[in-house]
Amino acid sequence: MIRVLMLIFLSWVVIGLKGQTVIKGQISNENDGKALNGISITVKEKNALGVFAFTSTDLNGKYHLNFSSKADSLLIVVSGLNIQRQSMLLSNTSQVRNFSVTTEAIKLKEIKVTPPRIRQLNDTLNYLTDTFIDQNDRTIGDALRKMPGILVKEDGSILYNNKPISKFYIEGKDLLQGRYGIATNNVAAKDVVMVQVLENHQPIKVLKDKEFKEEAAINLKLKDSAKGVLTANAQLGTGAAPMLYHNELSAMYFDKNKQHMDTYKGNNTGNEVSKELQSYYASDKTTKEGSSLNLQSPGQPEISQKRYLFNRANMATVNQLWATKNDLQVTANLSYLNDRQDRESASRSVYYLPADSLLTVEETLAATEQINYLEGTLQLNANKDKYYLDNTLKFTGKWNQAEGKVFNDEQLFQKLNKPSFRLANTFNTLKNYAHATWRFYAYQGYESNPQVLKIKPLLYPDLFENSAAYGFMKQSLDQESFRSLNKVTYSLNAKAFKQNYSIGFNANLQQFRSALQGLSEGGSLSKMVDSLRNDLSWNTYELFVSPDYTYSKNKLRATLQLPLVYNYLDRNDRLNRSSTATKKVFFNPSFLLRYELSLLWNVSFRANFGNELGDLANGFTGYVLQSYRNLLRNESALPERKSQVYQLDLAYRQPIHEVFLNLSASYFRNTANLMYGYDYEGIRSLKRTYELPNINDGYVWSGIFSKGIDAIASTIRLEMEYNHSNASQISQGLVFDFQNDQYSIKPAIVSKIQKWASLSYAYQYSKSVNKIVQGDDHFKPISRIIQRGQLSFFPLKSWTVNLAMEHFYNNSISGASKSMKFADLATKYTYKRVEFNLEYNNVFNVKEYASALYNELSTYYTTYNLRPAQVLLKVRFKIK
Repeated sequence: MIRVLMLIFLSWVVIGLKGQTVIKGQISNENDGKALNGISITVKEKNALGVFAFTSTDLNGKYHLNFSSKADSLLIVVSGLNIQRQSMLLSNTSQVRNFSVTTEAIKLKEIKVTPPRIRQLNDTLNYLTDTFIDQNDRTIGDALRKMPGILVKEDGSILYNNKPISKFYIEGKDLLQGRYGIATNNVAAKDVVMVQVLENHQPIKVLKDKEFKEEAAINLKLKDSAKGVLTANAQLGTGAAPMLYHNELSAMYFDKNKQHMDTYKGNNTGNEVSKELQSYYASDKTTKEGSSLNLQSPGQPEISQKRYLFNRANMATVNQLWATKNDLQVTANLSYLNDRQDRESASRSVYYLPADSLLTVEETLAATEQINYLEGTLQLNANKDKYYLDNTLKFTGKWNQAEGKVFNDEQLFQKLNKPSFRLANTFNTLKNYAHATWRFYAYQGYESNPQVLKIKPLLYPDLFENSAAYGFMKQSLDQESFRSLNKVTYSLNAKAFKQNYSIGFNANLQQFRSALQGLSEGGSLSKMVDSLRNDLSWNTYELFVSPDYTYSKNKLRATLQLPLVYNYLDRNDRLNRSSTATKKVFFNPSFLLRYELSLLWNVSFRANFGNELGDLANGFTGYVLQSYRNLLRNESALPERKSQVYQLDLAYRQPIHEVFLNLSASYFRNTANLMYGYDYEGIRSLKRTYELPNINDGYVWSGIFSKGIDAIASTIRLEMEYNHSNASQISQGLVFDFQNDQYSIKPAIVSKIQKWASLSYAYQYSKSVNKIVQGDDHFKPISRIIQRGQLSFFPLKSWTVNLAMEHFYNNSISGASKSMKFADLATKYTYKRVEFNLEYNNVFNVKEYASALYNELSTYYTTYNLRPAQVLLKVRFKIK
C-alpha cells in the first residue's frame, strides 16, 4: 500500500515539474555590453491584460522567471528607466533568452503643480495673493476682503480670527504707523506676492519669548518687480449730476533700507477719503475726548456712504522711512485733509415719558461742515535683541467749522467753531540683561480745545437779563490739558515663570472755562452770570504699583496682574472759591488664561475688574449749551464707577483646509453711585443728576466662521451676535428700568464662478427689541435687512463689466420707504498702461432713505436726502 502511495505522489511531482516553464538570461547595454541591473521583465499571454510573472535583473544583469501556463506562446517584455522598451513573442518552453537594450532619455509630460492658497510656517500664515484676486481687484484691500480668517470692517480696520491686528507692515516695516488704510487702498494687489499673518506677534525683540501676545500682525511681501522701483500712478475723473471730479495721484518706493509713499486724493463723489488717516492701533485710542459743543446735524445711516455724503474733499499724505543695517530706523509721516460736507435730513424723535405719555420732536436739519486737519509724526526706533528704543513726536491740528439750519416750529440758525491742537511725545526703552529686563515708559501731551457755538434765536430767555435785546445765544468753551504718564518696570525672566514689577506716576492737569451769553446783532454780549459760567481746574494724580506674574509651560499660559492705584483728585472752582480734594485707593486686578487644546484649537478666558472716578465732563456746575436742544450742568457728588468683564473665547484655525472659527461669550457688570436723567421743556432737554446707586449689566454671544474653497476660488463667511443688556434711566424725575435685546446674522460669499465671471453677496438680518420693565411695555421691535451683491463679467482680459445691487428693509418705516433698492453699473477697459472706468451710480435715482433705531428710552426716525443718479468717467494711468 505504501509503495502505491509513493508512486502516486511521484507522478504528481513529475506532472507538476513538467507544467513549469523556466526562462532565464541576461540583460546588457547594446552600446558597451555592460550588464544592467534593476531592469524589469514581465511575462503574459498574448493579447492578455494581466501579467502572471515578473522579476528584475540582479547586479550581474541576470534574471530568472519560473511560471506555469497552458498557452502555446508567451509575450515577454523588457522595460526600465532610461532604456527603450522591448517585447518578444516566445514559445511556452523553458529556455535561455538574453537581451541587448538601447538607452534613451526619458521625456516626461509637463505637470502643473498648484500650491495651496494658504501655507503655514510655524506662527506665520502665508496667503498667496494671486490665488485670491481676479481682474476686478485693484488694491491689496480688495484681496484682503476675500481671504478666509481676515475681516476688513466697514471703517477699514482689519481683524484676524475676530481680533484686531496689532501691526501692519510692508516688507517687515511699519511705515504708516497704524494708518494702514493708506496701504490697503493704494498698494496694488498685483505687486504683493503674499499676505503674511504673524500670529501671536511680539514686535519688540527684547520681549520675544518673554511677553506673550495674543494679537496678530499683517505683513505685505512684495514681488521682486515691485522692490527698489519707484512707481507712480494717476487718475483723472469727471462726471455729471452735479459736475463731478475724482482725482488721485500716488508714488511709492519700497527697498530694504528705504520706504516712501505719497498719496493725493480729491473728489466730490461721496468717497470718504479721511478714513485713510485714521489710526487703528489700540495704543492711539487711549486719549479720551473732553466735553465738547455740537451742532444738531443729521447722523450717518447704515447705507453706503457714497449714497448720502455730499463732499468736496482733498487729502494728501507723505510717508518716509529710513533704516540702517544696525536695526535703527527713522519714520516721518505728514497728512493734510480739507473737506466740505453737506447733509440734509428730516427726523422724528419719540421720547418715552411717565404715565405712558410720549414727547415727539419733528425737525428738518441742514448742516455744512468745513474740515481742516493736519497731522505730523516723527519716530526714532531701534529694535535689537538686547535693546529697544522708541521715541515718537506727534502733532495734530484741527480747524473745523460748521453751520446749519433747523426747521421745526420756528427756524433756527447754528454756527460752530471747533478747533483742536495736540502735541505729544512718547518715549519707550527696554534693556535686556542675563536674567532681567528694565523698561522705562513716558508720555507727555498737551492739548487745547477752544470752541464757540452760536444759536439764533435766543431760546432760553429766562436765563438772561434784558433778553429782548439779544437775538443770539453764544456758548464759548475753552479746555486745556497736560497729561503725563510714567512707568518703570523690572522683569525677572525664568523659563516658565516670569515676574514684572512696575511703579509709576500719572498726572492729568485740566483747565475748563465756559460762558453762555446773549449776543446782539451788533455784537454786544450780555452780562456774565455765574450760573452760566464755569472756571475750574481739574487735576488728577495717580501713584501705582503693579506686580504681574506669568506662567507659561507647554500648552498653558496664565497671567495675573495686580495693580494698586492711589488716586488724588484736586478740584478747584474759582467762581465759587471752593476747593475739594478726593483721595481713593483702587485695586484693579485682571487675569488671563490661554490653553492650546491642540495645534488647531485654543481656548482663552479673561477677567477684568476696574474702578474709576468721574472726569471733568461730570464736574462743571454752571450751565453749558452743548447743542441747541441740550442745556447741561452737573449736580451732586462725584461719580464713581466699578466694572467687571468676563470673556471666554474658543478659536479654531486649519490653514490647510482654509477654515477659521472664533466663538466668544462675555458678561459685563457696571455699578455707579449716580444716575442721570432729563427733564423736557418742549423740544429742549435739561440734564439732572441723582444720587442713586444703579447697575448696568448684560452679556454678548458672538461667532464668526470663514472657509475658503480652493476648487471654486471662493470664500464663505458667517457672522452672528446676540446682545442682551439691562439699564436704568430717569425721565421727568421717575426711574425706568429697561432691557434691550439685539440679534444679528450675516452670511456672505465671494466666488470666482469661472474665468469669465465672479460674484460677491452679503446678507444681514438684525432685530432690536426694547422693553420697559415696570409696565411690561414693549417698543415695537425693529427688524432690518441689508443685502449687497455684485456680479462681475470678464469678456476679455482687458475688459470688465460690473453690476451691483443693494437692498434695505426696515419694518418700522411706513410706506414705500420700508424697502429700498439701489443699483450701480460700471465697466472697465485696459489699454496698455491706461485704464478706463465708466460708472453709473444710483441707476434708479433714489432720492431719499429712511431709517429707524432705538436708544434707551427713545426712538428715532430719520429721512436722509441722497445723491442723485450720476455718471462718472475715470482714467487711470501709470506715470512711471
